[in-house]
Order: sequence, then structure tokens, then C-alpha cells
Amino acid sequence: MTDRLLEWMSFRRTGRLSDVPADLADAGAVRRTVDNLATLGHLEVLPNSNWRIAPPVLAGLPERADGLVSAVLCGARTPSVFDSLARAGAQLAINTTGTRPAVVRLTGASNGELAAVAAAAGIPLQIDAALTLLACTPTIRDWPRIPCQMVGGRVETVLRFSRSRIGWVESTIGEASAAQSGFFRIKRDWDWVSLLKMDVSDCAYIDDRAGRLAAVAKLKAVSWSSASETLDLPGQLLPPAPIARALALCSGALPHYDVAARRISFTGIPLEILRLTLAITGLRLA
Repeated sequence: MTDRLLEWMSFRRTGRLSDVPADLADAGAVRRTVDNLATLGHLEVLPNSNWRIAPPVLAGLPERADGLVSAVLCGARTPSVFDSLARAGAQLAINTTGTRPAVVRLTGASNGELAAVAAAAGIPLQIDAALTLLACTPTIRDWPRIPCQMVGGRVETVLRFSRSRIGWVESTIGEASAAQSGFFRIKRDWDWVSLLKMDVSDCAYIDDRAGRLAAVAKLKAVSWSSASETLDLPGQLLPPAPIARALALCSGALPHYDVAARRISFTGIPLEILRLTLAITGLRLA
């Protein structure tokens, strides 16, 4: 169903989450499906629950030991895109993954060969897309934030992200106001806000995923296997969208979530990407 949704969105180009047909989403979960498509580089999630499909692009995967190079098709996916690749002589492998969008992979003997096919198809090619994305991504310490005052007045719920539990625990507005540091989610009358404390009188709005990582800086929570090139971390520490996209574009596939262990794993992560990811997120190997 998700492949049909991606094609529908490719023709639609832009819209609101409320416009997305639930019967084409994975298990009817529209928001989760749209977030997955964003992680794979097919679209951008915009403010006010809007989305916009990305133009077709070939994202080069990290080079492998066998010398072959490959890229995955991101962005809009329509019959005309596949026709352009076929006319250009692209060697495509399409791997269907249940309800998730198929991974469309282009392989070649060299980056030059991939570039020639991409040029003939009229589709841009980004060599080593994951490394390029991470190189342009700020560290969590420097992540964009908006200075603000502590929430005042009546609030319905206050949660604090616990470093020891790696999860949310109940808190109070009094604790949040008095804290010298910490990451809080506060439900006001009309919305939730994610608020990072750096001092008693210093707080700022920040992306929720970035705030969680800021709260657990230098935590030894990551594992990595050199044999399988799998990076594994707690599900609650899923990185912000640009970092998650870079990690997904090491294989072209979404990460796997282990419900029982509450951990998430990305595959195809080479050592240089691991090192850069740790430097950006502030996490450490366990």
C-alpha cells in the first residue's frame, strides 16, 4: 500500500496530512507512514501539518569492499521516472519490503558509470549521500533552538526525560521551573511544547528528538557491529530527522524497531558514518 501512497503523493506534489488516504498508509497510520517516507528522502514534512514531495534524486550509498557502487531512488516515484531510468540503461533492483516502500537500487562499476546513467535519465546523483548529509548537520549541542520563558499558568501534564531510564517520567511545573538542566514536555491548554533547560533562568524550545539527546549527552547507549555494520540504540533516542535520514541512506531502508527490547537499528553503517554520528549526537558506544 505504501508504494501506491508514494505514487499518489508524487502526482499530488504537496498537501496536508489530513488529505492523505488512510487506506494507502501502513496499517492506516498516516503520520507514521509520512514520517517514514520523510526518513527515506521521499518528502519533507512542513509546518502546520503540511508535506511536500521531493524531486527524484539518486542517493549514493557508501562504497563497499567489493568495489561496486550503488544508489537508491529517493523523492517522487512515478511511471515516468522509471521510464527515464530504463531508457538510460539503468540496472535496477527493486526490493519490496511488505507494507514499506520498495527499495529501488541502481548499481554500477563506478561512480562515473552511475553519474552517466543519472545524467541520461535527467535525475541528479548525490555521491555518498549519507556522509554529505551528516557533514551539513549541526551537533546536538548546537542544534537550533528558540529562547523562551518557562511556561506559566495552568498546565495539564509535565514530563521530564530521564537519563537513567532513557524515557519520560512524570514531573511538575514546579520541578521544571526549579531545574538547572533537563528536557521537559509540557501540555498547555492548547498544545504540547518541548523545552530544554540549560540553567534555572535559561530555557528554549527545541526539536523533541534533539532535546532527548541533549538530556543524555555522553551516555553510553550505542552498539555497533563491524561484521554486520549495524548501529543499534534505544528507540527513545531516535535522532532528529536529518540524522535519521542520513543513517537510512546508508542502506536505503528504514530502521528496524525491536518492540520487546525497545531498541532501533540501522543497517549498512560503515565506521566513518558511525564516528560522525557519535560526534553529532553526543552518544557513546556502550
